[in-house]
Amino acid sequence: MHRLISTRISALTALNFLIPTITLVLAAVLTGSFVLVLTRTFDLFVLISIVIMLTMVTFMKLDFSKSLKDQLQRIYSRTILYATIKLEKRKSFLDRDNIIKPTYKNKEQGLSRYHKNWQLAIGFLLPVITYISRNSLFQQDIYTLSSSWFNNLELINGLSLDKWFFQSGEMMGDYLLINLYSKITHITYAQALQSFGVLESALLSLIIYWVVFKISRKHSSGIMAGLSFALLYSFLPINIELLAQHKSVFTALVIALPTMFFCIYPQSFRLNRRMSFGWMPILFSAVLMIDIFVGIFVLFPFLLILFLFKFRDNLKQISQLIFAYLASVILIGSIYGLAALIKGEDFLAFLMSNFYSFDTYTYNPHLIIPFDELIYYYQFAGIVFLIITIFNYIKKPQKWLASIVFLIFINIFFGIYQLDEVLVDLDILSQVLCIFIPIFFGIILNILIDLLSFFNLAPRRAITIEVSGGILTIGALVLFTFPGAASLNFETDKTKNLIFEAYSKIQSKHLPYSYAVVNSTPYSSFSKNSHYYYDYDYFNNRYITRDREFNKYKDDTQYLNNNPNVILPQSLFVFIYNNMEDSKFAKNEKIKDQQVIAQQRIDLLKAKGRNIDTYYQNNDLTVYQIVNKTGSSNVNELLY
Repeated sequence: MHRLISTRISALTALNFLIPTITLVLAAVLTGSFVLVLTRTFDLFVLISIVIMLTMVTFMKLDFSKSLKDQLQRIYSRTILYATIKLEKRKSFLDRDNIIKPTYKNKEQGLSRYHKNWQLAIGFLLPVITYISRNSLFQQDIYTLSSSWFNNLELINGLSLDKWFFQSGEMMGDYLLINLYSKITHITYAQALQSFGVLESALLSLIIYWVVFKISRKHSSGIMAGLSFALLYSFLPINIELLAQHKSVFTALVIALPTMFFCIYPQSFRLNRRMSFGWMPILFSAVLMIDIFVGIFVLFPFLLILFLFKFRDNLKQISQLIFAYLASVILIGSIYGLAALIKGEDFLAFLMSNFYSFDTYTYNPHLIIPFDELIYYYQFAGIVFLIITIFNYIKKPQKWLASIVFLIFINIFFGIYQLDEVLVDLDILSQVLCIFIPIFFGIILNILIDLLSFFNLAPRRAITIEVSGGILTIGALVLFTFPGAASLNFETDKTKNLIFEAYSKIQSKHLPYSYAVVNSTPYSSFSKNSHYYYDYDYFNNRYITRDREFNKYKDDTQYLNNNPNVILPQSLFVFIYNNMEDSKFAKNEKIKDQQVIAQQRIDLLKAKGRNIDTYYQNNDLTVYQIVNKTGSSNVNELLY
C-alpha cells in the first residue's frame, strides 16, 4: 500500500522499512480505535473506511493550506484526460509506469543487496523459530481455559460493547489489538486470545534483532539477541507454563523498543524530521494505552538517561521528545481522570492496580541457577562492559551512543531487581527483563567483536564468521539447557484445542443468536455477543419439557406469538466429552454424571424423531446439533 500511494519509494528497505512501518501502523490503529471506542463507533467496517479515506487523501497529495476546491478540480481534470488518453491509445489503465516512483538518493538510509538478503532471511526465520519454540512447550500451558483466560476473554468481548475504562489492572490496549486481530482474520475471540501470546513473541524476536542490529550495525549481535529470546529459557525469567498467555508488557514493548531507538536516532525513523517528531506523541500514547508500567517505568527513565547525553549538543531534539512524552502522559491521564469523575471510580486506585501483576507470577525452575543469583552475574557483566563502552564512547560518541544508553538503562533495571523492595512489582519487572536481557546479550557480543577487530578480515567473511560462531554458541546452549519437557507432540490434553475448533466452526457458519450451545459452565464466556448458552443442568432437567411443548404448538403461530417463552432456538449444539478420564477440566464426578445424562437426553430426542445429527466429532469430543427450525440458522442454508 505504501509503495502504491507514496510519492517516492522509501530509502528504507527490508526490515529497516518493515519494523518502523509495523510500529507506526500499530500505534495509529490503536490510538484511532481508542477514539472510536470513546465515541461509541468502534467497528471494523468504520476502521477500514477511515483507512481507505486516508489512503485516498495521501494518494491525491492534497495541500490543506491551499484551496481544496482548486486542487480537487485539477485532480478531476487530470483524471478525465488520463482516461481519455488511455482509451484513445487502447492501453491498460494501470501499468508499470503507475507504480514506478522516484527513489531517495540518501545512501546512508539504504542497504546493500547483501545486507538486504541477510535481513530478509532473518526476518523469515526468527519468527518461525520463536513460534516453533513456544509451541514445543505448549503441553506445559496452564493458562488456556484457566480463570484468568476466561476473564481476559470477557474483556475482549466487552470491547464490542464499548467497555473500556477501569478494568482493574488492565489498560485494554492489547485487548483492543486482539479484538481487531480476531475480526481481521475472521477467527473467534477464543482462538485469537489463545494464539496472540505466541504471535507477539514471534514479532518481538524480530524487533529485538532489528534494534540490536541498528545499535551494533552487526547481524551477528542481532541474531544473538533474537535467538536468545526465542530459545534460551534457562537464562531468562520467563515462566514456561504461561507462554500462551498474552502479556501487555510484551505488546507494549513491540511499540516501545523501536520508539526508544527512534528517540536516540530520529533520522532512522523518517527522512522528514518534523514528521518523525510529530509521530512521537502517538507512539508514546499507544504504549501508555497498552501498559502503564512500560509507559512510566520504562520510557521515562530511558528518556532521562538520554537527556544526560543529548542536552549539550541536541537540547532542542531531546526537549521535543520529553515534551511529546509529557503531553501524551497528560492527555491519557486527563481522559482517564475525566472518565473516573463521570463514572465515580477511584482513579489513583486504578492507576496503582496497573503497577502490579494480578494474574501472572514468577516461577522459573528451569533456570540453570536461581534467578536471584543469576542476576548478580548479569549485573557484574553489565558493569564491566559498561566501563568498556564508556571508553569507546569517549573515542566515538556517535557510534557508541545507543550502546551506552541501553547498557546504563539495563544496569539500572538489574540493580532495581536486586533491591527486592516494594519499588516495583518483580513479576512485571521479570517480564521486562525477558526482553532486555537478550538485548544485553547482543550488545555484549558487539563489544567483544569490537575488541577483536584488530583481526583484519574482509567484511563479508567477518559477518560469516561472527554469525556462524554466534549460532554455534546458541546451538550448544540450547542443546544443554532447553527445557526437557519440550515436545511437538500435542496429544496431551488436546481437548481444549478441539473446543476452539468446534466453536470456530459453529460461529463461522451460523447467524449470531440464532442458536444455543450446551456446555460446561466455564465455557459460558464463549457465548458472549455470539449466541445463547445453556448449562447441562438446564438441558438435562428442563429441555425435554420445553421440547415437548414447542413441538406441540410449533405450527400454531398465534400461540407462539402469545407465548414466546415456548420457542426454542433454531439450532441447539450439545457438547459431549469422550474419554473423560483424560480431560483435565472434567475430573469431578458431577461433570461426568452430567455428560452421561446429557447423552441419554439426546438418545431420547432421537427416539422421538427430532432432527439430530453429529455436527463435529473426534475421539475426545462429539458435538450434536438439534435442528428445531430448518433453514433458519445456518448462513449457507439462508443464502442458497
